[in-house]
Amino acid sequence: MKGGIRWLYCVSSVLGLLTPELEISQGRLRGLRGAAGQNRYYGIPYAVSERFQPPKEPPKWHGVFHAVHRFGACAQSVSFLTLGSEDCLHLDVYTPQRVVRRLPVLVFIHGGAYYYGTKAHYDPEFLVNKNVIAVIINYRVGVLGFMCLKGVANLGLKDQVAALKWVRKNIAVFGGDPDNVTIAGQSAGASAAAMHMLSKVSKGLFHKAILLSGTPITPWAYNLEPKKPAFEDARKIATVRTEQDVYNTFINATLRELLASTRDTSTNTRYFKYSPCMDTEFPDPFFWDTPYAVMKSNFFKPIPIILGFADVEGMLFYGLNNDSDFKDWDQNFEQRLPSVFSWCSDKEKRKIAKKLRSFYFGSKKISRRSVRGMVDYYSDWIAYASVNAFSELLSHSSEASVYSYMFSYEGGRNFAKGLFGSRSGLRGASHSDDIFYIFKPLGLTLPMSSADRLFIEKLTTMLTNFMKFGYV
Repeated sequence: MKGGIRWLYCVSSVLGLLTPELEISQGRLRGLRGAAGQNRYYGIPYAVSERFQPPKEPPKWHGVFHAVHRFGACAQSVSFLTLGSEDCLHLDVYTPQRVVRRLPVLVFIHGGAYYYGTKAHYDPEFLVNKNVIAVIINYRVGVLGFMCLKGVANLGLKDQVAALKWVRKNIAVFGGDPDNVTIAGQSAGASAAAMHMLSKVSKGLFHKAILLSGTPITPWAYNLEPKKPAFEDARKIATVRTEQDVYNTFINATLRELLASTRDTSTNTRYFKYSPCMDTEFPDPFFWDTPYAVMKSNFFKPIPIILGFADVEGMLFYGLNNDSDFKDWDQNFEQRLPSVFSWCSDKEKRKIAKKLRSFYFGSKKISRRSVRGMVDYYSDWIAYASVNAFSELLSHSSEASVYSYMFSYEGGRNFAKGLFGSRSGLRGASHSDDIFYIFKPLGLTLPMSSADRLFIEKLTTMLTNFMKFGYV
């Protein structure tokens, strides 16, 4: 036991802050008891993997595993900040202090445009207070999780499957009900959660879904041109001509070199460079057909679901654009067409781009002053163009409950709008404004108005009622 952990373990034992020991499939473990009296088990390995390899069963350990490491992320590069490691397939489990019967379980998948994010951002204390169990997972992101070539694809989604299987095998030890699991996610995490509804490899691992601003048919959910960014990024490191060259370049690069050459942005409406792809022709595929075809097939069995969006989603993305981005929008609008149009001819693309530009921006130059057009374009791209369509497809497919919502609350925890969206000068709630009325950011207890407290109480009651009963 390392010195810092030994010290924490001794102090926590004296203060009564350690949980009782539990025994899961890998061995014995103990977590921490939070200030609110909840049990928190941090950093439990649910799988192991090597670079560009699928996840494997985690090894057993000897003695007692101390599940006390809250922070940790899969390797990623955000702006010029590089963090995390490749040994990252860990999850956190949060439970009430006393569990007298098997409780509903939430498995939450973080967002981040498929290239950034970590479980550490999301503390589900508000939900667990309602007598449920929550599991927050890490999964591989960026090129390490979503490179799509040479038979390698959708590793981040396969990581999530491994986490769901771990929950199925172990959650009863924590007091959870493996037959009452709700999969949930926000933004890219929501689209990923919904993709598990379409995959045969995830079948039977969850029973309800909560999707916050993301679906599997949204235009950014897949990159239909996955080789393009892979070749471009590999050429920043070496000369490449074939898929094998790209693979060899990425597999042999240092982690820092790999992350530096594959940085992404969440403002490019063409694609998120490394994101889910259709791998139907690959060995061990995650998808067996396109989303629409699956939803129309006899295989698809809808489950109770809540899905929705913020009322002005695009504010966040408008605020993330800089002057160089706006110039690129104006000069290269056609290059920013979503990759769902990649199969169109050049003539068709020009026609589509002309119609879209006219609809959102008229005949004006696109600049920082193009607030309404830019916000509307991003809002339609991120959510509005697909959420209602997806909910209609679901409601026509079966009698399972489909609840749709629109989030418009403006309070003290609308952090996305406060940091970026406020630059638009518009009223309303932005993309990601809902998330910290459900979770505590980084586990921090922040000052809270009475109005925010009441809203959190109502929102988390609605969500946990859905987890427990399948209705709100």
